[in-house]
Amino acid sequence: MRTTDISRGNNTNILVEATWDPVKFGGEKGHKIGRELISQYISGFNTTLTFKTHENSIPYQPKLGKALSKFSVKMPTPRLAGPQPGNGNEPIDDDKPHFIRDAVFHLWTSTAQFTLLSPLQKSTIYIESIDAVAFYNHTEPVGKIVYDYPFAVPPGSSESPKLPVDWSFDSVGYDAVERALGGTLKLDAKGTVGVRLGQWSETIWYVGSGIGARVRL
Repeated sequence: MRTTDISRGNNTNILVEATWDPVKFGGEKGHKIGRELISQYISGFNTTLTFKTHENSIPYQPKLGKALSKFSVKMPTPRLAGPQPGNGNEPIDDDKPHFIRDAVFHLWTSTAQFTLLSPLQKSTIYIESIDAVAFYNHTEPVGKIVYDYPFAVPPGSSESPKLPVDWSFDSVGYDAVERALGGTLKLDAKGTVGVRLGQWSETIWYVGSGIGARVRL
């Protein structure tokens, strides 16, 4: 906060700016915690943030900032504004972020294409790498996706490139995909993803469940 008047009682409509730099402010330990927080958040886990001041929080009043550091405020991680799954007529049954809306699997070309929902309103996210496995019925592998070519995820809804799928031909999961040809089924996904936003880049893990997948020839 800069040049802000704070009065006794409830103070509303105060703009607060935050800097995300776990390495600079927390070293390797902060880096690991930050990576875990983002991974859990995008996977829909319940996460919380704890805020407290430090010596440099209030310019020219380091003692006050240090004294107030004894008090902390804990709050659920806010949900970023952005597009919602569905066509606008489908209800949202939870408050979790939905970064993958649906997918289309093509059996003939062994590819998959995903509809992605970015929660950011102005900035473009770049997916740098993907190493993931799709599952049917939570445990039965369907196929693996390994992709190392960066692609952009602009604000709002967008389509990924067609990603190569290495099918698990001898699994029950692939049999379920074949039976769903021309229709849809629900799949889960688990893997690691390299992401970049401006000068910041990180490799995070992702777990998604109940992803609607259409199966085409």
